[in-house]
Amino acid sequence: MKTFLIFTCCVLIFTCHTQPLSEDIKMTPIKEAKLVPVQLAVPSKFKDKIYGNHLLNVPSGYTAKVFYAGRLDKPRFFAWGPDSVLYVANKNNGEIIALPDRNHDGIADTFIIAASGFSLSHDLKFYHDAMYVAEERRIIKCMDKNNDGIYETKEVFIDNIAAGARQPGGGHDTRTIVFDPAKKKMYLSIGSSCNVCRDEEYRAVIEEYNDDGTGRRTFATGIRNAVGMTLHNGRLWADNNGSDWQGNEIPPEWIDIIRDGGFYGHPFAYGSGIYFDFSAHKEYTDLLPLTSADSALVQSMVQPAALIQAHSAPMAMEFSNPSFPLQLRTGAFVVLRGSWNRKPATGYKVIFMALRSDQDTTAEYLTDVITGFRPDNTTSQRAVWGRPVGLATDLRGNIYLGSDDITQFIAIISPVPK
Repeated sequence: MKTFLIFTCCVLIFTCHTQPLSEDIKMTPIKEAKLVPVQLAVPSKFKDKIYGNHLLNVPSGYTAKVFYAGRLDKPRFFAWGPDSVLYVANKNNGEIIALPDRNHDGIADTFIIAASGFSLSHDLKFYHDAMYVAEERRIIKCMDKNNDGIYETKEVFIDNIAAGARQPGGGHDTRTIVFDPAKKKMYLSIGSSCNVCRDEEYRAVIEEYNDDGTGRRTFATGIRNAVGMTLHNGRLWADNNGSDWQGNEIPPEWIDIIRDGGFYGHPFAYGSGIYFDFSAHKEYTDLLPLTSADSALVQSMVQPAALIQAHSAPMAMEFSNPSFPLQLRTGAFVVLRGSWNRKPATGYKVIFMALRSDQDTTAEYLTDVITGFRPDNTTSQRAVWGRPVGLATDLRGNIYLGSDDITQFIAIISPVPK
């Protein structure tokens, strides 16, 4: 039951008290995974880039190998190019690199700098005859005029993202884009400027544009930081990174369909409309007093498609395809980069959000697909040897998974040939 409270006094002393996870919250069921440990194979050409022996836990019948290591500088999201080559956005050095594997041996032949000179390049998409790169404040349209894999021309497609809102440095700087060819639209995720605050317009939103860059409008609000975003069966899906300082279990991270005009909780509530404990930290108390407009937004919230353990930090998400085994065929792979402020730590893995049918919009269960980046599940982050972020699949049943921290590499998780 939703409760609306108007607070008329300020909390002067802050403690570590936080509310327990509400009994009204409907966490998505967890199905125990039957994973097997495999050695992460390191091809000889990458031996000087990967130190130590590492194990990953993967589904039975799969192997794990380093696909590429070397010219990676905080690799974030991936995309398949029109040449069937994997492209990677290097966030720190502002490059898009192409990693061809012409003989399909699961090892990148080399790296090619497809385009450079970007600022905080987090995401890229190919649409029609162009490559689009998402920076913090701009979307850049890149063209390869002679089809040599090098994108020689660049022009600003969308400028001044989050115009009028707080400037860079105050919050989340990743931008994710999705094109919808059927509707001729593009969607842009813009994170909040803070942990919890009353964001100015153009922050904590997903925007919609025409696919020529015109017609900007706010599509959905109350979205603290939707890093992962994808299109499936004509529906826009996203995952969200929730806020801090509410304890180990609040708020659960969510995965959901993004509805036109939908409100998703930030900065007041979580789940299907459960208010935060406003006395838990000054950032939350500063939101008070709540208004009738705030209450109306919270009351409009609905149960998300899936709820994941708090602070897991969901990143890339991609729906499966028929090349995967039956248990991984209907649903989406979601990367969890991992917590920084939870004890014990959580995340550092890839999970699968299983659906009953390809048209379903509520998760049946969640299950682990790739684990092992945090070998001792009872310890803190000190045991971690990688933080997964980017993910792509192909039609041969391979999963490409990138780590952007501690050890920077891209692994390929492959089915054993029968």
